[in-house]
Amino acid sequence: MPLIPYPNVPDVPGVPLIPRNSYGTQSITLDMGQSAATISTQEPIWGLYDSDNNPIYTPSAGGTISVVSFGYLKATNVSDFPVEALGGATQGAGFASYNKVFQPANPILTLALAGSENEKKEFLEAVDMACTTTALYSLQTPDTIYDASNGGLYTVNQYSYRRSAMQGATLLLVDISLVEIYQVTSALTNVPAAQSPSADAQANGGTVSGSTQAISPNLSANVPNILHGGAQP
Repeated sequence: MPLIPYPNVPDVPGVPLIPRNSYGTQSITLDMGQSAATISTQEPIWGLYDSDNNPIYTPSAGGTISVVSFGYLKATNVSDFPVEALGGATQGAGFASYNKVFQPANPILTLALAGSENEKKEFLEAVDMACTTTALYSLQTPDTIYDASNGGLYTVNQYSYRRSAMQGATLLLVDISLVEIYQVTSALTNVPAAQSPSADAQANGGTVSGSTQAISPNLSANVPNILHGGAQP
């Protein structure tokens, strides 16, 4: 993706050659009298790419996507605990640091689309799809490439877009926020026994069948007396 939209420069005598390819190297030949000198120019590569190394959106009707700005935030949390003052004193208490936890990086990429209204709609749909799915992306900048070989891949966690009269109401600006994803491999282990018998899962110990026994004649005759508190023989 080019950094800024290219102007429509006519190919006429007197107009210098301007490289147009944002994904490769072009050569410009300068006529220097008896000899010719060739200058190799390479444009910086910017953009957000999926797992197949395709841009998040490619205009199809003559539109242009430009990278307006790029920001990258990497932070860590330092864990600490309070230290009690010696001898019960009220002064002298402090904190002791004991660990540092890495937080996922948070890049923010601002893209601008100049094109038809249909292209703007398709571009927003592509960004919304990236935000609502678990698709992973890599970031390419002139400084470095942020991908699986350099920390991890990224997923889109939020986006916003706007149009402004200051930049032209026809220019669509989209802020895409991403979060770094650490990919780990999980392994299943044996489940330890429960510490409390009540925490064990229910188990079927088999079917219990009921049995019928005849009541003795003496007990059967004295049941009414037992229920009414009568004397038993």
